[in-house]
Amino acid sequence: MSDLIDLYFASPQYTKHLKPSTQEDYRRYSKRVRAVFGEMEPDAITSPIVQMFMDARGAEHPTAANRERTFLGLVMRWGKARGFVTVEDPTAAVRPFRESRGGRYVEDWEYEAFWDWLGRRGHVMHQCAAEIAYLCASRQQDVLALTRRQVTDEGVLITQAKTGKSQIKLWTDRLREAVNLALSANTEAPVQTEYVIRTRTGGPYTRTGFNAIWQREQRAALAAGVIRERFRFHDLKIKAASDFDGDVQRFTGHKTRSMAERYNRTPDRVVSLDKARRK
Repeated sequence: MSDLIDLYFASPQYTKHLKPSTQEDYRRYSKRVRAVFGEMEPDAITSPIVQMFMDARGAEHPTAANRERTFLGLVMRWGKARGFVTVEDPTAAVRPFRESRGGRYVEDWEYEAFWDWLGRRGHVMHQCAAEIAYLCASRQQDVLALTRRQVTDEGVLITQAKTGKSQIKLWTDRLREAVNLALSANTEAPVQTEYVIRTRTGGPYTRTGFNAIWQREQRAALAAGVIRERFRFHDLKIKAASDFDGDVQRFTGHKTRSMAERYNRTPDRVVSLDKARRK
């Protein structure tokens, strides 16, 4: 199985047809799959064996188990189509775990407290990335990929890597301030770059590198009492969708309203029953 994974990673289906962020995810999922199934012949992997893996792995990490099951099935189907595997996909009969929505709403005070903390710690680019993500309800990968060419007279042109949807996020004073701060920061970088959010050396952030700093500063802010609970960068999209007063689907750019509403954690305000008691 480990050899089959190596073949898949060397194939055009992986190297040319997947986005770098997806490639990175698959590399991460493969570590557990190799550890469990790596020495097995692919044809020897059966649905009951996959189910045992899911039961064990999912007891503590159901989301990770689901992703690893998906990756295993993907490689098995890829191998079968090319003659490396003769059995049917053993993951097909194994149901994934039901996942909770995940993430949480970030209160104004804790967002602002952590934003100030990032500034005091010298992480201006993380401040700017957080502001752009929040104000535009954008995914991390789209913010990190933002270039100067996407900064237009009307606003910030963001094309979602996940859906291909393009939106111009119209200027507000706060959005313009965040983008201008990012463009003016790191002027001492030895290499000038087209990226709005960039490292000290002028290059773009990788998701891993950006998140390493974010998580480290979250732990430090928590230990210092600046925040009471850690939150993910992705939670800023939940906050944006919840704080937005208008058409959430149009704002977030989701294809369906149900997908957009998954991010909206604002409780619905409905009238209560107003019926007189019988006397």
